[in-house]
Amino acid sequence: MYMPVDAVDKREDFNLWYADGDVFLTVKCDWSKENSKVAIFNRMGGELGRIKFDPNTLVYFVGVERYEYELHTYTIFEHYFFKGMLWDIMGCLDEPPLDFVNQGTGKSDVRISRVKFKDKGQCYEIKVKDLSKLRIAACAVIAMKIKESWLGKSEGEPVEKKGLEKWKERIFSNKGITYEEILAMKEAAREAAEEVATKALKK
Repeated sequence: MYMPVDAVDKREDFNLWYADGDVFLTVKCDWSKENSKVAIFNRMGGELGRIKFDPNTLVYFVGVERYEYELHTYTIFEHYFFKGMLWDIMGCLDEPPLDFVNQGTGKSDVRISRVKFKDKGQCYEIKVKDLSKLRIAACAVIAMKIKESWLGKSEGEPVEKKGLEKWKERIFSNKGITYEEILAMKEAAREAAEEVATKALKK
């Protein structure tokens, strides 16, 4: 299945295609903001999926047919988790190949590559080992692309907490880390590492 790499960046409705060039899915939205509701239709015009958002645009709720999944962005462009499929995703769509690794089996369920597809230009090629997961994988990629295109907030890397404390932190504490804050944190870490290295050389 193939999706244009610049589809979301154009802020226009778009199609995804089968390998033979036939339309696989159609994605529609008003594209006015990150949390604009997204509707996903199958080739016959019936609504197959939808993407909605929590109030802080941290968790993306990805509905596919009668099931709902959650895209958690721990660190944008670095680490995601697709709850409901147990997909741990290290990396970003801008730097394929990208694997969706099943935490239960430790194996890759999905492989994302970047290829030139027919007359459609540069596309993400979405491959699955189990065809029943293709629609879910496609919707997950759409959600990830929205997050990365809008430079949305990250949750921060998960810290294991138990019971009530875990839910209290999720509901009341975590309002999200902006992309600018992520960059500032990386720069501070880089400067700290350079300082340590400089001190070591002076000894």
